[in-house]
Amino acid sequence: MTASSRQLPLASAGCACCAPADTATTNATGNSAEPTSTVTLAVEGLTCQGCASRVTNVVQTLDANAQVDVTLVPHGQSTVTVTSSAPVDTAALQSALAAAGYPAAEA
Repeated sequence: MTASSRQLPLASAGCACCAPADTATTNATGNSAEPTSTVTLAVEGLTCQGCASRVTNVVQTLDANAQVDVTLVPHGQSTVTVTSSAPVDTAALQSALAAAGYPAAEA
């Protein structure tokens, strides 16, 4: 059986919004012309695409033109990379993610 043909459970431990993939990446690209600031955070609690979408929405609430790359590692260390044409306020980003239930630290 290959990894792509394996059936996944309907929900993962710690997250009930959808089944996780072994690893997945979600990209949301804003309209920024020249990225000037990039921050990568290690984020706890990301286990599925629903979580990745929520994190992307939180980041884009702070900066609508930010590019958000979420790398899911269920039961491991997930990362969120934010690239923007404006300076990324890491403290505000960490605060907003924590308020959404996803504690983050600089990676």
